[in-house]
Formats: sequence, C-alpha cells, structure tokens
Amino acid sequence: MAELVVITHEFDAFLMRDAPSGGVRSPYLLFDVLKILRSMGHSSRIVRGPNAPNGDAALLHVDSTIVDDDYLRLASSYAKPLNFRTGDISKRKVSRLLLAKGDEWDGPVVVKSNYNNNALMEDLHNRRARRLGRPAPHQGVRKGAPYLVLDSLEQVTGEMWEDASLVVERFMPESDPEGGFVLRTWVFMGARERCTRSVTLDPISKAGDVIRYESVEVPAALRAERERLGFDFGKFDFVLHDDQPILLDANRTPGSARALRSLMLKGAMNLAEGLDGLLRG
Repeated sequence: MAELVVITHEFDAFLMRDAPSGGVRSPYLLFDVLKILRSMGHSSRIVRGPNAPNGDAALLHVDSTIVDDDYLRLASSYAKPLNFRTGDISKRKVSRLLLAKGDEWDGPVVVKSNYNNNALMEDLHNRRARRLGRPAPHQGVRKGAPYLVLDSLEQVTGEMWEDASLVVERFMPESDPEGGFVLRTWVFMGARERCTRSVTLDPISKAGDVIRYESVEVPAALRAERERLGFDFGKFDFVLHDDQPILLDANRTPGSARALRSLMLKGAMNLAEGLDGLLRG
C-alpha cells in the first residue's frame, strides 16, 4: 500500500480542533476522503510548507490561487506527484470569458477578483504570517470586494481596468426553466467523479443558497478543460449555454460545505476509490 504526502501551505489550517467534540475536523473535502483512504490500507501525512518527507506519492493541496515555485518543485521528489500541474488557477488562467478594454460586447459584465474566493485565503495567509512576525507570503494581494455585475462594458471604470487584481468577464448566467439560476459543479479524483446541477435564487450562486439539485452528466468539453489545467483532483464550477459548458472556477482545494454535508459525505467514498486508483496506477 502507498504512503501519501499531502502538501499544504505553511499557513493553511487543514486540520482544526473541534471544541465541542474535542476531536479534529477540517474545512476541506479531502479530509473525509483521507479517512476512507486509510481504511483501504494506505497511509497519509499532512505536511505544512514546502517540505518533502519520504512517501510514495504527493498531492499538492496548497490553498492559494497561485502556488510558489518552492512547492511546485517538490513534484520531482515523488514517483507519483498529483495536482502539481495546477500551480495557477487564477481567472486569467482559467476563464474563457475575459474581456479587455476596447473589446466589443453588448451584454452585461461581471467585475471580480482574479483570485479564487476573492483572495480570502491569501488574506488569511498574510494575516497569520504577520501575527508570527513573518513576511507576508502574498505580497500586494488584498481581499477583494463582492462580485459586481454591470449592465454594459461601458460601465467599467478606468480604475477597474487598471487594477491588476480584478478581471472583467462576460456575464452569462444559466437560467432554470422553473425559475432561479443554475450552477453546475463537477468534483473529481482520478477516474471517479460526481457532477451536480444546483438551482439557486441568486445569479451569483453559492453552495449555501441551493434550493434543489440533481446529478447530471459531465460534458466532454469540460474534460478537455481539466486536461488543459492539469487537474488530478478538484472542483470545477460551470454553466451551460447552447449546450456548451463555460468554466467559471477551478479549485484544487474544494471545501466541505455544511449546507451540502450529506452530499459531500456520500461522495467521499467514491473519491477515495479514485485516489486509491491513482496510488495503485
């Protein structure tokens, strides 16, 4: 059986103490997957910082949009490096909806952070570093504002165009015939996966706003996006337009949303089997 090393950022909190139970919990989906993986006979070790202890395989699980080279270089230390091709998952890398100043587009637009989750984790890393008297690992990166939807490209200000932390995209939500907005989520580990069509009342969909969901197939074009971005494990958010998938977000460290906890736990066994396949393959 294999020994898996999980590489996390030195300021990530992959494991946290649960005060009421006295046990350990995690905000990450991988936590439940690893528990099941151990029951399959494999072992795993969580490592903080760019270190490379002995192991048969390593999984990059650094929760920042752009991963420093110190972490990416660890791939060469392992026979089976997983997710090390996902070093940049910024909107400028992932999105095919990007607009530039002077482009022609007659629909609504959305102004958002170039960083995943509005640079929330980058901000947390910087604050944790400052508390320890350490240099900020993400120099110049600040937590972004909520997404801003505008009626037209002409409403994007010069200040927005000049802000390198922001991107401007065509705003193309998917509507549900019965009302509301659709967000499709594909979670995968190796050959195992699940894909869900969720309906929310807000066009800027969040997991906690889901009013109903169902399982759907993964479009072939989205599998091509996974290959383009180099993912072994992750979560893609997307919508459909004219039956074509539009990737909105790619995440190498998917969380375990409380609102969808039962769905997450149900899928953990499936993903653990996918990780088992990666370690044996």
